[in-house]
Amino acid sequence: MSDDTRFEPTDRSEYDLVRAANVIVPLSPLRKARVCGALALLGALAAPVVATLPAAVRDAAFSGPPLATPLGVAAVVLAGTVAAGLAGLGLVALHRRLARGPEPTDDAVWSFLAIEDALTGIGFVTGGLGVGVGLSLLASGHWGVDALDALRRNGVEPYLSVSTVPVTPRLTSAVGLVAGLAVLAVTVVAVDRE
Repeated sequence: MSDDTRFEPTDRSEYDLVRAANVIVPLSPLRKARVCGALALLGALAAPVVATLPAAVRDAAFSGPPLATPLGVAAVVLAGTVAAGLAGLGLVALHRRLARGPEPTDDAVWSFLAIEDALTGIGFVTGGLGVGVGLSLLASGHWGVDALDALRRNGVEPYLSVSTVPVTPRLTSAVGLVAGLAVLAVTVVAVDRE
């Protein structure tokens, strides 16, 4: 299965034709994996975002070092990062299986499409929302203490320390860096092997 979508319809396999008509996000599995890798890599921004918070926000919101404080929002970013990373690896595996052959049978075509759509949903929706919303909440302190007070009045505590979930911004960034680079590296290796 090629990553290039400029084939004539007669050059495409039956799987490619069924996929083009039925897949939810019209990108190849390899391109979707790259998007998932980029989403996972964005999770690495958790520590830099928290480290650059204004001093007034750090004093008001944290009792200890911000990068080592277990935060509920850091866990949200971590969950999104892991979802995007795992979905990206799954999409690369799917791409490799389709590229290696043999061509899926009629019944298997629908199973492969369902797997691709499920991995896309996990990577784009769960990963994208977890990373996007989590990083936005972590960055909310950059608008000052007044912004934090406004969020708290609306029931949102972006820097809530959760000791039962020991996920720190530093851990989240490390996982995001490793997961994102791993997925992006695997997409390059998958193309080079073809």
